[in-house]
Amino acid sequence: MPQKRCFLGLHIGHDRAITVADDTTIIFHTAVERLDRKKHSDSFHLPVEEIKKVLLYLNVDLSELKGVCISYLAVDASRVAETLEASFRDAFPEFDGKFSALDHHLAHALGAKVCSGFDEAMVIVADGAGDQRLWGSQSETIYHVSSDTFYLLDERVQSPPLTYVNRPEFYDPSYFRPDDQERQISLGLKYEQITYLCGFGPGQAGQTMALAAFGKPLFDYRNMLPKDLSFSLRYTDFLREFEALARADGLSLIQFAKARRSDIAATYQAYLSDALSAIVKDALDRFPSKRVCFSGGLFLNCLSNRRLHDEHPDRELFFFPACNDEGQSIGTAAYAYWQEHSKLPRRPKEFPYLGREFSDAECEAALNSLDLQYNRLSDDALLDRLVGLLSAGNIVGLLRGRSECGPRALGHRSILADPRSMESKRRLDEGIKRRAEFRPYAPMILKERYGEITDFGESAPHMLVTASVKPSERDRIPSVVHVDGSTRVQTVGSNDDPWLRDLLERFNARTGVPVLVNTSFNDEVQPMVDSPSDAINVFRSTDLDVLVLGNCLHLRRG
Repeated sequence: MPQKRCFLGLHIGHDRAITVADDTTIIFHTAVERLDRKKHSDSFHLPVEEIKKVLLYLNVDLSELKGVCISYLAVDASRVAETLEASFRDAFPEFDGKFSALDHHLAHALGAKVCSGFDEAMVIVADGAGDQRLWGSQSETIYHVSSDTFYLLDERVQSPPLTYVNRPEFYDPSYFRPDDQERQISLGLKYEQITYLCGFGPGQAGQTMALAAFGKPLFDYRNMLPKDLSFSLRYTDFLREFEALARADGLSLIQFAKARRSDIAATYQAYLSDALSAIVKDALDRFPSKRVCFSGGLFLNCLSNRRLHDEHPDRELFFFPACNDEGQSIGTAAYAYWQEHSKLPRRPKEFPYLGREFSDAECEAALNSLDLQYNRLSDDALLDRLVGLLSAGNIVGLLRGRSECGPRALGHRSILADPRSMESKRRLDEGIKRRAEFRPYAPMILKERYGEITDFGESAPHMLVTASVKPSERDRIPSVVHVDGSTRVQTVGSNDDPWLRDLLERFNARTGVPVLVNTSFNDEVQPMVDSPSDAINVFRSTDLDVLVLGNCLHLRRG
């Protein structure tokens, strides 16, 4: 019997991640934060213990590991490959396969292409920063990727960063040196600048996106819009304009930002949507393609993603749900596979559910270890019980099946609630997620009913585009409607998870609403849960009413 052959993909930096491919496809992926329980798992070290845990879970011996590939952040991958290889072989001396390091943006691009299922595609990558270049670092790039070839079509490079991004030297021009005024910055890092200016912290760009709905643009930015990737975007752009408005009000920039942060967020959000629209149009004019993939953290921005959908109805667009740095390990695993097979692996059938799964016996053991009472039910009985509990206003923490890839919960590590009352949102905000009231929650919707409820009728299985809820429907599902009438949706179709679909159908039959609130199963400080013990910990520290682990149902008692 031939020996099993596997390929390991890694990403280190922030949002470290681990992916494994076999001789056919991607078979496993997880963000390291799901295992080490450190949000964003930010480290330049290899996640050695987590790699061992994954290989043990998959029953993969190091002798079966034929290739390892790794990506990093703000380095030149080709220059540090030897150092990274030495670190890996020191940690895993039994490994005798091939080791390589991959360019940051190419890792984004390969991961997106593999998971899209397209034979070939143009891939547009935009994030805060990628690998080093001679005079700076990657900011926005365009690739062509097919099943067996990939190459760079165009690239924009930004200046080296001024300082640590969470220091005022990054977002307050009064700290800038005179020779820093013309330094170039990426669209994504500019979004971080605006995020910090609005008073938020690392990893909180989603709050800026939510806040934008409450404001209006403060000035006409059209002369700053790009035509292609040769555009200029300086560290001081937007900041100087806001500073001038602040002076007119007799305020410092920081005082102005506190008073007008929703308008500041709205200004850059509007610019970003216009800028990405122009860049994608130019790319398609120069490099015509019927299929386009999008990766890099900037494409977690659902508002600009929706606009791109609307502007290119004749193209097949794929927004990669693991477009943040976590998804790079899928690209590095694909590259390790390509080095052996001269082609990329095929799209995994289970995508986007590529993480760990726990049996009912494992779920029962976790509950029993803490003397928690539960009922183990059949699928049918569990569905009926949940529909009754949800429709009565209970909020449910759900862990079933393999965990999702990417930062958005898609029904396997989710908190679910009834969308028909604002009480669900209030309880989520105050006692479970403990987050700002202005941040919206997302719905899970039966795909065929999506067009009846919103202005967008296409599939949106990965919660990466916004839709406008029709005015006639807004009062029926207020918990998932943002202040501007929008919602960030996950559609569930006939080819998606059958258990989730059955749950939505039964909830619709009971209530007349084919929608559930769906948010990630975590609180304000922890990453999304991955294991039964993670789920129990969050359940016990929040005001959740119901815990579902596999087919085991536990109710909070009095």
